[in-house]
Amino acid sequence: MDYRVFDAGDARVLEWLAPLGEAVQAVDLVAACAGEACGHLLLDAAVLPAAFFQLRTRLAGEMLQKLQDYRLRTAVVIAADRDYGERFGEFLVEARRGRYCRLFLARGEALSWLAGE
Repeated sequence: MDYRVFDAGDARVLEWLAPLGEAVQAVDLVAACAGEACGHLLLDAAVLPAAFFQLRTRLAGEMLQKLQDYRLRTAVVIAADRDYGERFGEFLVEARRGRYCRLFLARGEALSWLAGE
């Protein structure tokens, strides 16, 4: 598995670096975090497939729901300058308020949230 672990404030964060393609891989993310004693996960848009941003595939919802079920505090960083479409924009508004999973337009914001700042 391809990831790195680092500290952000008092939070131990696992950043996943390998490409993801299916919602079932959320279990791999949970297992990696558990194995590294991390309660925080950072995902960058670069590891997410195009299907993640197409709501009709349900990939984003299923993957984020699984991570939330395990109470894994997850920050997903997406590109601010990319047009993801109107429907994903609506999803983004909701996803920026989640308790366990949030989407961010900047890495710094994501790390601050993971650190509890």
